[in-house]
Amino acid sequence: MENENNSNLAMEKKVISNEQQPNYFHYIIQSIKDPNTILSHDFKGYHQFGLINMIIFLGLILLSSFIGLLDYLDALEWFGFGDYFNYLGRTLSFAIAIVIVIPVFVKVAASNGSKFHMNYFLEKFGAFFILPSILLLVSLPLEALGITVSSWFSSLATTFLYIGVFMTSYLYVSRNNMKTAFIFVAGFYFVYRLLLMIL
Repeated sequence: MENENNSNLAMEKKVISNEQQPNYFHYIIQSIKDPNTILSHDFKGYHQFGLINMIIFLGLILLSSFIGLLDYLDALEWFGFGDYFNYLGRTLSFAIAIVIVIPVFVKVAASNGSKFHMNYFLEKFGAFFILPSILLLVSLPLEALGITVSSWFSSLATTFLYIGVFMTSYLYVSRNNMKTAFIFVAGFYFVYRLLLMIL
């Protein structure tokens, strides 16, 4: 098993060395203009960019919660430190759910004969965070201005995240298996909601 993992990593490094890696800005432009290039079954070596996408998404979720906290304080309806922590719950819940689902992607994919390691899924799953992040970025100034449609963009961002979970499973984990993809979406959703309830 260890020899197989080493060979997978060596194959990933070979793929990376055969292609000139763009900077993050060019990666985003390329992802928007031609997402099929990033989301092909080939490993491109963009796993660090995928991780950055996830961090940006979580940062925007946190910023959105902070804007909500300011509105909460303006309404003079806060009751102490515990209320501050409640606004971190959404970010932490998403973060933990993401940390859980990626190793599960790897494990299930390995049981289906996948030859790729965790970096592969960081790249592919991470690419699906670009559109949700853009939608959250649009929603933030609208939310700060108190414009109601901001919730449309933030809700759509969350929807596209779940679509990303579905597509990662359907395309890469258990290819063309809709049942497994639906199970992953349901599992991710329930883990997130359970964490949100606990936190």
